[in-house]
Amino acid sequence: MRIARSNCGERAPALTSNAFDPFALIRSILGPRGFALADAPPDAELRALLQLGETAASAGPSVAVALSAITTPRVRALFAGRQTTFRTASGLRFTVDGHDVFAATLSAGYLPEGRDFEAFMQLVRPGSVVVDVGANFGLYALSAALYARPRGKVFAFEPAPDAFALLEQNIAENGLRALVTARPAAVGATAGRAQFYVGRDVSFSSLHRTRRLEEGAKPVDVDVVALDEALAHLPSIDLLKIDVEGGEGDVLRGARELLGRSRAPIVQFEFSHKNLDEARRAAFDETIALLGGDGFRIYRRDAASPVAPPDPSEAFSGNLFLAREGESAERLLRALDRTRKGAPDARDLGALALLRRIAEQNEALQHAELMQREVIQVADSIVGEGVSDGSEAVRAMQQAWLETRKRALDAENQVNSLTASVEGRNRFLEQSAEKIAALREIDAKLRARIEALEAALQAAQEKINATRAEYEQLRARLKASETKREYLIKVAKRVQARYEALAARLGEEAAAEPAAEDETTSS
Repeated sequence: MRIARSNCGERAPALTSNAFDPFALIRSILGPRGFALADAPPDAELRALLQLGETAASAGPSVAVALSAITTPRVRALFAGRQTTFRTASGLRFTVDGHDVFAATLSAGYLPEGRDFEAFMQLVRPGSVVVDVGANFGLYALSAALYARPRGKVFAFEPAPDAFALLEQNIAENGLRALVTARPAAVGATAGRAQFYVGRDVSFSSLHRTRRLEEGAKPVDVDVVALDEALAHLPSIDLLKIDVEGGEGDVLRGARELLGRSRAPIVQFEFSHKNLDEARRAAFDETIALLGGDGFRIYRRDAASPVAPPDPSEAFSGNLFLAREGESAERLLRALDRTRKGAPDARDLGALALLRRIAEQNEALQHAELMQREVIQVADSIVGEGVSDGSEAVRAMQQAWLETRKRALDAENQVNSLTASVEGRNRFLEQSAEKIAALREIDAKLRARIEALEAALQAAQEKINATRAEYEQLRARLKASETKREYLIKVAKRVQARYEALAARLGEEAAAEPAAEDETTSS
């Protein structure tokens, strides 16, 4: 596959642990540790939209879905599934797969879990031992190695073959082979072999068939290791990051001894109900209970004390943290507090209001489409043939009504002709009358549904028109603000010019006054 050139300019100098620079270490310790591109984003408007992600998620699932429907197609189209590269402000350079929407989003300049990433990196200290399970192309592993220099160590595990190849490439290109050890393996409760399902978005790949995994996921045979065995030579670890799409409980169960002998370990792991069926949820709860007996507690961003695992009724998807009560919990809570999100600014609130309107319109349109499908099903049952195009629903209902009316008239004619028949056919007449009554009842229901559908469609159109009008007003206000800004700049320039001219003139007059006094004295 061809590697696309990025807009990052010349290649960043490779980081190397052999040529240790103490000043670089001090800068890395004191400097900010959040994710940021070293260069301008390839699409500034797209990055601005992506940065609304956390605010939209806090506003509710429907708002987050509305934003994702806008940004995800643009992110996918930005790199068109090709490999690309980007540089971070910390000096790292990454080659990533544009097919992976997570990697493409990073290349666009936004990290969805940015605050958790920054908190995790703040917990890394020189000499830290860090384990990255589900390393992908190496964002966490290489960033942690940067802050763990010069004597730290990072162990990265990634079973997806293409992602592991990129991980190895990024380690080499950044000169971090002495610090990062990568292994092409999945991590579970016990060692062995298993099928690993690789999706188009490698970030959703998993040992399990999850709801996030698309139907076309390709199974590959991979090695599975348990951390207790794979890292048995380590006396202690400091940080463990887990992102394995539903297998978090298995990873933790297989790392219980390692965590138990570590002095003050902190674990960050992804949690989503979409990745857990009943069996995996039960196994996860059992593992958390075992670790709870070892002194570990679950912590969550924006909660100052330990919490229970998210309830299945709660729409939670994000990172959770494990730490023992005491030193490690205090360090974790300080890092989470330092990376707390501030209040959204006015622009974010305005964009959020628009997203809410879009979400409301989407819900109204979905309701209208549901009604259309119901109408089509009723029309099918009467007309006797399917209506494939939803936009023809009203026409189908009219046809259904005509057919119903025709059948009713035919039935009435049959009744009239049967009244002159023999008494042996009276029962047949009664059955025909019942059919006529049923057809008339169906006709009334169809009319009522058509009226309700038309009202729903009209209401949805009115909401769309209102939102468009508000959008145009916002654009007009923005344009007016830009015009005022340009005018103020021009006025400021004219005032500056006048000020400079006046200053020059005053200088000339001040210089002329001593000369005049000298002439008066001499005369």
